[in-house]
Amino acid sequence: MLDRRQLLFGPAAAAVALSPPPVWAEGGFPQRRAVDIVFIHTGEKFKGFYYWDGTYIMPAVQQFSWVCRDFRANQWKWLNPWLMDLLFVLHWKYDKSQIQIWSGYRTPETNAQLEGAALNSQHIRANALDIHIPDLDADSIAVSFKTFLGGGVGMYPGRGFTHMDFGPVRNWVG
Repeated sequence: MLDRRQLLFGPAAAAVALSPPPVWAEGGFPQRRAVDIVFIHTGEKFKGFYYWDGTYIMPAVQQFSWVCRDFRANQWKWLNPWLMDLLFVLHWKYDKSQIQIWSGYRTPETNAQLEGAALNSQHIRANALDIHIPDLDADSIAVSFKTFLGGGVGMYPGRGFTHMDFGPVRNWVG
């Protein structure tokens, strides 16, 4: 269930992230963008446009954020819309229709319970995704994105997912 305060104050809180990342805003990046994801823990999906003619579509960003919620606590926060732009690029680069989301927003309590989760995780800030693209090697995705992404990119050998975030620039990629 959606928290009433998040519905009332969420759009204002999300407004700080409404402009596209500077490198993409300079031109050449499509002005109509869509993504197709499935959140593996719940089976819930988001498929559709989230950006149209220079503006993020806030109901779509909200729906995406809900799908990628902390399913253990059944809580959500507005995810950084730039994460959707990363997914858009992944769709294009790898010509894949659906991308699996393994983790989006996490409450601090959930994060503390997860083995290996960073204490100050970008997931807590609704600023990170752990993704998997079927039939692609997660490590090679991380390697190709570590020079592209102005944030964090990580791979976890043998675990099958790639971490991407918009925190400080860093990587843990071989």
